[in-house]
Amino acid sequence: MSFFQITAANVWSMALNFIFLLWMSAILFGRIPRRGIKNAVICVLAGAGMVLLIATLGTICFLTGVWDWKYNLGALAWEYFVLACKALLLWFLYRISFRNCWLGVMMVEIMFTYGTLLSELYLYLFGKEFYRIAVMEERRSYLFWFLVVSPVCFMLCGLVIDKSGVGKIYRKWLEQEEIHKGIIVLLAIYPAILYIFEMEISVEQPKAAFLLLPLSMLLVIHVIFVYVGRDRQQRIYILAQQASLRQQTIYIEKMEQVQSELRRFRHDFQNMMAGMYLQAKEGDLDAVRNYIQEMTGDFDRQVGDQIKLMNQLGNIRVMEVKSLFLEKLIRMQQEEIPCILEAFPPFESTRMHMTDLCRCLGILLDNAMDEVKGKKDGKVWLMVSVQNGCTTFRIKNTLYGTVDFQQLGRQGYTTKGSGRGTGLESYQKILAKYDYVFSFTAIQDGYFVQELKIEEL
Repeated sequence: MSFFQITAANVWSMALNFIFLLWMSAILFGRIPRRGIKNAVICVLAGAGMVLLIATLGTICFLTGVWDWKYNLGALAWEYFVLACKALLLWFLYRISFRNCWLGVMMVEIMFTYGTLLSELYLYLFGKEFYRIAVMEERRSYLFWFLVVSPVCFMLCGLVIDKSGVGKIYRKWLEQEEIHKGIIVLLAIYPAILYIFEMEISVEQPKAAFLLLPLSMLLVIHVIFVYVGRDRQQRIYILAQQASLRQQTIYIEKMEQVQSELRRFRHDFQNMMAGMYLQAKEGDLDAVRNYIQEMTGDFDRQVGDQIKLMNQLGNIRVMEVKSLFLEKLIRMQQEEIPCILEAFPPFESTRMHMTDLCRCLGILLDNAMDEVKGKKDGKVWLMVSVQNGCTTFRIKNTLYGTVDFQQLGRQGYTTKGSGRGTGLESYQKILAKYDYVFSFTAIQDGYFVQELKIEEL
């Protein structure tokens, strides 16, 4: 076959490979973040260019005998080169850490092996391990297998992966603060294991490598993910129990405050009614109306705010965030810092890494609390809004000092004294990892406002 014919075959094979990669990565990581038509065109051109480059280099390696190197070292080196190119493409598309892209590529590689297994089984069933391309009839059979059977096998494999819920489990696995190094190594050496396995037993049992190794890896990965899923569910359950206990503690304390306020209101009711009676007797209806409004307004401020806080807290349904808010609310209650919480509609999920989100919210809340602590009329507002495809966290506090926006977030800058000011610096470093998370800082009517906006898929 000529250089052009081999390259054309490689282009089709690599295009199928990359389409499968994009499909599986969408299952594992979610859809590619929206960045506009211009960026989408650039991504398509980058993918097409990479396919053409790898297909051409593959042809050169084939014609120069790289695949014939001893112990299949040339083929193995080529396999890792292609995997690195795929990881680079995923990094360009998703802008997540290269480590996570590499792990994703290795997962897709295992899945791709399953598709290869299915297509190889087709050849095995029809007794066709090799095709003589020079013979027209066999060439047609080869093209049918190459252009029809293989894509169908990969599609079936992808549908099974899609419906099995692996993507959700995989994303939860990546959300762990520490991923077990043994799993990373196991995924990284999979191509090497495959080649060694083929070299050892392919002579006597040529189908064993395709039948046993991918199946074994599937079983291992499945066991790992099931374990990770159960472990995470247990941790979430424990966290939910802790959050429930904290919420009950706050609820009891708030109800005790309401009960105390009711006793006070009942105790003062007769005196208030006597004062109102004199005003009514004198015919001063405006004074009576103002008196009633003042009396009920004070009651609503003391009791209504407590009930509203608990109702709004119920709309925070992400356990990690709810646990963080409960911890901060308990601290603000202990330090007598008034807090208003608004969460509507219910906040149920986000695609930002949960550890990073909690760190960011913790930094913003700590800064707001430190600013108003011990200050007269100091107050903190916390709003969570989910609308128009975005999740917005808005934290506002009474401002008593001045803020240099040009220095805000830079290393060493603080308004709290020496040895402080590292929080916002860490906050900016966390946000730098995401191109779909945005921050907004402003001073409005004497209040310091910070927003964290997450563009959801």
